[in-house]
Amino acid sequence: MKKKFSFIVVLTAFIFTLSFIVSPVGSVSAEIADGSYKVNYEMKEASSDNTSISDGYFSKPATLTVKDGVQYIQLTVTSSSMIKSLSAPSGAVDVISEGDDTRTVKFRVDGDLSQPVTMKMRVEVPDMPAMPGGYKQDHTARVVFDVSGLPEAGAKSTTEESAGNEDSSKGTTTPVDNPPTADETPVALYVTLLLSSIAIFTVYKLRFAKN
Repeated sequence: MKKKFSFIVVLTAFIFTLSFIVSPVGSVSAEIADGSYKVNYEMKEASSDNTSISDGYFSKPATLTVKDGVQYIQLTVTSSSMIKSLSAPSGAVDVISEGDDTRTVKFRVDGDLSQPVTMKMRVEVPDMPAMPGGYKQDHTARVVFDVSGLPEAGAKSTTEESAGNEDSSKGTTTPVDNPPTADETPVALYVTLLLSSIAIFTVYKLRFAKN
């Protein structure tokens, strides 16, 4: 009974350690540096990766403005007479300007902008021969923004790097080694624990086999 209990304890420790190796330790989305950027995007259906029919009612690209870490998206709606209302997770959008059947709107986006942003809209198409009585429907779409390549908060801009190179040319500088990242430590620790668990498990298995 004692041997069986010890075997269960070792096996449980092995599985627990393995779960740390397989599952991600946890990732934190990088914040985008303050500035104004043009970003492409696509409207996708609410429950699939198919392009939403509403994608044709928005002009590309969008304008992303980041100030003090707060992100704002500016979109231009075409055929705005058919898009009666538009809202984002942060609430109803703010109308910046309106033109010839176009409407430019702005809204805040919290969190990781590399993840889809859910938007709701009211679409109303007037009466026409192909659609007697017109079309009135609420739609939900997921906006996928392409923010790849945008500078991260805290990263040096090209101008800052150039200034730094000019300053270093005026005097002697000593290269500084980059400190090891914190991500390497958990991986090494988990690998060590895994190997130790395997070793203990093997020892117990051989001991039980002899008995």
